[in-house]
Amino acid sequence: MTSPLGPKILIVGVNWLGDVLFLTPAIRALKAHFPEACFACAVPARCAGLLQNNPYLSEVIEWDDKIFLWTPFKFFSTLRRIKKRRFNSVIFFHRSKTKAFMAWLAGIRRRAGYEAPFQDLHRTDHFLNLIKKMGVPPAGRTPDFFIKKGTEEELRGLLLEKGVALGEPYIVVHAGGNWELKRWPADYFVEWIRLFLERYSMKVVLCGTASERKIAEQIISHFKNGRVVSLCGETSLDGLAALLKNAKLLLSNDSGPIHLAASQKTKIVGVFGPTSAKETGPISEAPVRILRKDVGCQIPCYFRSCHPRVCMEWLKPEEVFAQTAEILS
Repeated sequence: MTSPLGPKILIVGVNWLGDVLFLTPAIRALKAHFPEACFACAVPARCAGLLQNNPYLSEVIEWDDKIFLWTPFKFFSTLRRIKKRRFNSVIFFHRSKTKAFMAWLAGIRRRAGYEAPFQDLHRTDHFLNLIKKMGVPPAGRTPDFFIKKGTEEELRGLLLEKGVALGEPYIVVHAGGNWELKRWPADYFVEWIRLFLERYSMKVVLCGTASERKIAEQIISHFKNGRVVSLCGETSLDGLAALLKNAKLLLSNDSGPIHLAASQKTKIVGVFGPTSAKETGPISEAPVRILRKDVGCQIPCYFRSCHPRVCMEWLKPEEVFAQTAEILS
């Protein structure tokens, strides 16, 4: 079908790893409905790797979220880059007046977006609702992440260096998170891993960013048998996705890896506290268990810190492990 928006369409994406993955079903649906159109997606540099291998996009543009804090050179350089591509239309999945202004400056006259605030819907459904109003039917709700060719071979070599043999089963644990209250206590992860190792003959691989190495080291210090290893700060996004793709399960706080695991159809056990799984939980074709404790306070609260952290601390390792055993059976 010929696109009424023209042959060249700019998609203005969102700012966080999970949200960009929530956007991918809408990108897939747009390309399926308008196969002859060329779609480019603008996202912050930190998220660009999520889309670099996406076959539904002709280009990924790094467009940072605080454009008016840049130097004039960066601002006008980005503006020229957008203008040079001569986009016919722009679709805003990010409610940013500054980005809308830049699109106007770039001469993109046809613009689609929404002003209404997020309501009690999953982010994916918000994005799909926008394209539905444009006459585009959804093409599924699960996220896409396409792993770069050769990454899985590189990962196998990295795992071998860590003592995980080729074909040896393993699970992945992510104990980090971008703010404190979203993190299940590190000693709870230690106890959960101890329960896991007593029952299963698999290795445990800790994942995360370089800034999360201290949490991983704290956990690994309790295990001297080589069955718990860390890849924190040692994988790209593609490498992390490959790690998750071949894992038997991911145990994670509410964070980016949980959505990468969903894109790779890996079983998930998610520990949630102050955030809403209904709005930002993983959507997957594989089994998913989201665990949270009803502690009688306002959940979700989205607080960055709270003492005591009852919503996380009252959810005990034994409860989480029981759900893990069920999902692995």
